[in-house]
Amino acid sequence: MSQVPRSSDVAVQVSDELAAARAEVTRLLNRELELIKETQAVRTAADAQIDKVNQIVKRRLPGPITRLPPSVLSDIIYLTICNTQPASDAHRCTKRQLASVSRRWRLAILNCPQLWTTIVIDPSWSSSLVMAHVKRSGACPLDITITKWSSVSHVPQFKQLLGLLVTCGYRWRSLDIRRNSGPFATLIIESIQYMMFPAMKRVEIWETQISGRPLFLTSQYAPALESMVLSRGNSIDQIPNIAGLRSLRVYLTDDMSGSLLLSSLLPLQQLSELIIFGTGSEWPEAESIHLPALTSLTLALFNPRPALAAITVPSLIYLACSRGALNTRVVRARSVYWANVFQGFTNKFATVRHLRLFDTTNDSLVPVGDAADSQAVCAACPGVRQAELPADVTSSFFAKDSTPADHWKDLTELTIKGLMVGHIPHSLVNWLIKRKSNRNSLLKVTFCEFNAARGPGGTSGRWLASLNKLLYGHCELVLKEVPLMATLNMNSSTSLVDTRGASTIHWTYQN
Repeated sequence: MSQVPRSSDVAVQVSDELAAARAEVTRLLNRELELIKETQAVRTAADAQIDKVNQIVKRRLPGPITRLPPSVLSDIIYLTICNTQPASDAHRCTKRQLASVSRRWRLAILNCPQLWTTIVIDPSWSSSLVMAHVKRSGACPLDITITKWSSVSHVPQFKQLLGLLVTCGYRWRSLDIRRNSGPFATLIIESIQYMMFPAMKRVEIWETQISGRPLFLTSQYAPALESMVLSRGNSIDQIPNIAGLRSLRVYLTDDMSGSLLLSSLLPLQQLSELIIFGTGSEWPEAESIHLPALTSLTLALFNPRPALAAITVPSLIYLACSRGALNTRVVRARSVYWANVFQGFTNKFATVRHLRLFDTTNDSLVPVGDAADSQAVCAACPGVRQAELPADVTSSFFAKDSTPADHWKDLTELTIKGLMVGHIPHSLVNWLIKRKSNRNSLLKVTFCEFNAARGPGGTSGRWLASLNKLLYGHCELVLKEVPLMATLNMNSSTSLVDTRGASTIHWTYQN
């Protein structure tokens, strides 16, 4: 029979348990106080370290990009935007992207008037964007481009955008009209025909049908105009009398008069650069056009001889001329010899120091000619110091027996364009060796724009080594963008990819 515990024993047991529990509570509370004190100490130490870090950060130099003066940062952004093409996207999108980099960049863009001077009137621009450029550009001159208008449905938008710029025509510095079709050529002329452009220095018209003599291209409405480009698509063959015009580039079609064009240049006594492309007809009489200030002349015509014969240029320094082609309505255009261009012009261009000869056609049956053919070129331009020649004439200019290039006593630089890869121009090599043996100064010879389409030996690197070895010590050799090809036979077990035979690698070498 079990024994019942006495009440006194139970009371003692409960009392001991209560005392133990109270002691544990006291211990835990004391531990809590200790932990609170430790946490406060840790927090205090952490705050002190945070203050120390902040002080170090304040003393540390900022990154290089953030240390740039505002003017330098604006210049960098300006160059970035100017080198982004097309210009409409650069000023509509790129500028916004750069402004989102940081507050400092945004302020640099907003506070730089030069970043807002280019305004492109095309279907992608809104009236608010145009107005922002007009406002933020301040009083700076404006560069206006009108382009890519073709759909009749865009006529209201075109009129609205161009109308925003009419009131600030006095600030227009340049006007670029290109790739506009349909009724927009007429709309452009009607919109700006009677505007005054006192600050406009440059006008370019590309692929936009404009004819006659627009008033905005005259001295009355654009007295400061210095440069004009009338490219393919226009029908203007008479240049208005603009006293300060210095540079002119014009394209002539078959039905446009070369006589009217050159005759209209007579009053332009400050014209120093003239570039004529295309064909043209009805050229003026020989030596009837006197251009005393012209220093640079480029003729990329199917038959440049009539134009060369018509002008007298006592100050000409740079002459670029095409070989030309004889073009008839029945016979396909066929290339002509250089003698057909320069024959009979002995010493006519004696002041020319830089001569460039080139072809306007891609005819594979271009005649090479002989030394007598090249003699006409050298006789017409005896004072050449820099010559740029197509590779197919090296055998005639540097012939073994009679070398026309010997007439160029002051020649210092020679550029050969279009040399066939794998071909060695032996006549030129022999002439350079002979020239060096006569103790003449080393000539700088540049080969560029190589023809890699065909040629013996393909694109073997041995050809380049041979050319360099032959010319070494006889000239200062410069090779630009040489197309080379090497063939590597790679085993599929050692390659990351299965080549299944030979692999071809192309690279470009430039010295």
